[in-house]
Amino acid sequence: MGGFTSSYGVMIPFFRDKFSLNLAQSGIIFFAHGITALLGIFIGIITVSKFKAAYVGGFGAPLMGVGALLIGTAPTWGLTLLGISVVGIGFGACDATISQFLSRGGSEKAVRLVNILNAGYAIGAVVGPVLIAGAIPDLFPQLLISWAALFVIVGYLFISNTSGYLKRDHSTNKPEGYKFVFAMMLLAIAFYVGVEVGATGWIPTYMIDQNYSPQMGATALALFFVALAAGRIVILPLAKKYSPTQIVITSVILIIFSLILLAFLPYPLIGFSIMGFVCGPVFPTAMVWAVRINPGDPRTAGFMMFAALAGATVSPALMGVVMQITGTEIFVWLLMISAILTLTTYLLAAKQNIIEHIEHH
Repeated sequence: MGGFTSSYGVMIPFFRDKFSLNLAQSGIIFFAHGITALLGIFIGIITVSKFKAAYVGGFGAPLMGVGALLIGTAPTWGLTLLGISVVGIGFGACDATISQFLSRGGSEKAVRLVNILNAGYAIGAVVGPVLIAGAIPDLFPQLLISWAALFVIVGYLFISNTSGYLKRDHSTNKPEGYKFVFAMMLLAIAFYVGVEVGATGWIPTYMIDQNYSPQMGATALALFFVALAAGRIVILPLAKKYSPTQIVITSVILIIFSLILLAFLPYPLIGFSIMGFVCGPVFPTAMVWAVRINPGDPRTAGFMMFAALAGATVSPALMGVVMQITGTEIFVWLLMISAILTLTTYLLAAKQNIIEHIEHH
């Protein structure tokens, strides 16, 4: 999942050449993926507490395989977008349900498990863009056909090795004031994912427009994801010492500093590496923070994923429209806007200082 969906940024220059697209048109790829992933998340939210975990968590993988097959063989931009949409539905369904399985209870163990899960996603996101960049243009169809087969195999393995259900616990008391804090967290994760996906979606294009080669653009993206995975691994031992609130807010502050470095220093590979590292802990740790705020509800991760995909849908597509007018020179400053909004909303959530519910398994 991480390897495939994180490769869209590398695919964009290829699709622009193949289908004669401008920046705004190629940016639709993020909108198509985001909107359909929202549909997949909605499916996950309504099924996660009603059906076996194996089915609600596993059916999305073979669906992504169908989409990958279509993208790899599509002769037109319209059919390519259809394939991306099919991938989006499967992605959303998998992401929402599997994240909820691991984050339940909000314990320190949950923090570690969700960070490990997302580190795996980030490691895949390192390999994926490099494979795509190496396969374009001649081996692109063959690579995506192989990827489709892997999705089907992984889906089968998940379904055949997973058991149990997630049930909604209405007896769990909610912390006082949780509704406002949870709303702020939904808004914050949307802004944050706007930063992360906005960066990963446009890094290759930005690098090319800065007179670097397409291979260097793919390298910058790979470094971002290597650092993202490293950030999620490094944070694991700190989960016992610091709360999710402290980890998330500190990370977002450091993201803003990394963007300042990118804006004023001529070392984009170093800048994107630093940015990826400090982005690492935010998403998975915020997921556990949300579970502590809204305990006993197996839909919490789904709600968070829904908000995250909303940010992933709007931000990169909107950035494409703006940069079509202004050029990619303002790329870093567009990311800065989302980063500042992220920090503001997380600070509003933390300011309420409500008691968090933690279950120990």
